Amino acid sequence: MWNNIVNTVLLGTGKKQLRKDDLPPALSAVADTVLGDKSLDVETQFLHLAAIALNYRQSGVTALQDSSVTLEAAPDEVLPYCSPAAWQALHTAIDMDLHALILYWMEACAAAQQIAPPEFIPTLMDMSIREKQWRELAVAVCGKRGEWLGQLNPAWAFKKSDSTEERWQTGSLDERKQVLTALRQENPSQAREWLQKTWSQENAATRAELLKVLQINAGEEDIPWLETLLTDKSSKVKDETWSLLKQLSTSSIVQVYWQLLQQSIKPAKKGLLNKKSLEISLQLPSDKRIADSGIQLLSSSKSANDDIFILYQLTTYVPPAWWEEYLQTDKKGVLSYFNNTELTEKFIQALGLAASRFKDLDWFRLIIKEGEDFFMDAFNILPAHEQETYALRFFEKEVQFIIRCFSEKDYEWGLPITRELFKWIAKNPYQYNRNFFDKQVQNIPLLIAGELESFTPELPAYQATWKNTTEHIKRLLTCKAAINKAFSNTK
Repeated sequence: MWNNIVNTVLLGTGKKQLRKDDLPPALSAVADTVLGDKSLDVETQFLHLAAIALNYRQSGVTALQDSSVTLEAAPDEVLPYCSPAAWQALHTAIDMDLHALILYWMEACAAAQQIAPPEFIPTLMDMSIREKQWRELAVAVCGKRGEWLGQLNPAWAFKKSDSTEERWQTGSLDERKQVLTALRQENPSQAREWLQKTWSQENAATRAELLKVLQINAGEEDIPWLETLLTDKSSKVKDETWSLLKQLSTSSIVQVYWQLLQQSIKPAKKGLLNKKSLEISLQLPSDKRIADSGIQLLSSSKSANDDIFILYQLTTYVPPAWWEEYLQTDKKGVLSYFNNTELTEKFIQALGLAASRFKDLDWFRLIIKEGEDFFMDAFNILPAHEQETYALRFFEKEVQFIIRCFSEKDYEWGLPITRELFKWIAKNPYQYNRNFFDKQVQNIPLLIAGELESFTPELPAYQATWKNTTEHIKRLLTCKAAINKAFSNTK
């Protein structure tokens, strides 16, 4: 029936008209009435019949009675259903179409070892068709009923996760990267061995992408294999290999860098007070690996000395602790050496970059305490509370980067940094709209809800927009609070 109507629309009533036979027998009488009304032109007759057919179609059908078809009942649930409060919180999140909170709810429900009421199963399963990363959670919170329905609806028959090795062998590139990432965190050697076994079967682009994963827990045992990859035909593979080797202090390239630094930078004492200083004398390195590894031999700035530029780069790839032994002093003594000449004081930033690269927290903390340079890597190496303290210190200078950085965090922000974020965002309400807060609701602390009015922008043109945004944020936080409360007794 509906195909006949659609075809008539596509062709036009001038070429094809809807007939009584095109409709179900149940509509024959009303079709006779419409088609027999000569006061109506063919277009109006068609529209009448289409409207009637639409209502008929939406009225549903009687299920086919077939005694030969057998269907087993859904098995009994093993886990308990969530509480009415949790049910209501999920209903609110779905009603507001807040995907971040729906995911938050499923994570809380799964952690509490509870399941969603049956009426939510179709919604959660349908959402998980689009959001592939939700599927395992959806299966968990939909319980036995969800598994049973998956047998009846192929779209909901989410395949149970293959073994880790099967996903590594047959998965997409993203899936394989996920497998390798997880394995690299738990068993770095096995992850490397798996990659070695399939290496010859991979194309250059895939090799380069998978090689990036080895930056997780990169260690000395990776070096022998990595150094064999420096002859790879792909420049991308070689670039990724150099990047990895430059993070490993025992690699031959880092040793070459260190030898050149020791040859070029010598401790000295100047003046009547024998002030500690450094003398610099660099001969352009003849080792081809220096340039091949990505060290630029010429500065792009006309005012910068090429020799100093080379040494600065090399310093970023050498553990800062080595300078302590070389200069026979402690950390502060090393900084004193570098601070005592105009040329070398610029190297303090290089020492900070090296400290973050080699994850030397003591060195890194000292440098950020003593200096005014901003280090983006601070948000990767420092613990969460120290990241926030550091962000507050540089907030005005690096606001865009800091907002972007914290929007990617997977933990709830502290109140001080949240206040600063909201103060700035309130001044730019069109740049950070509702969609931004929908995605960040898991990061936003509940206590900020009572302070939202205090961030009202001074410009009248922005006030109405911010007011609407704050009302939306309050609804988000109310729903988040309800989820927390609903599952708090089970944590």
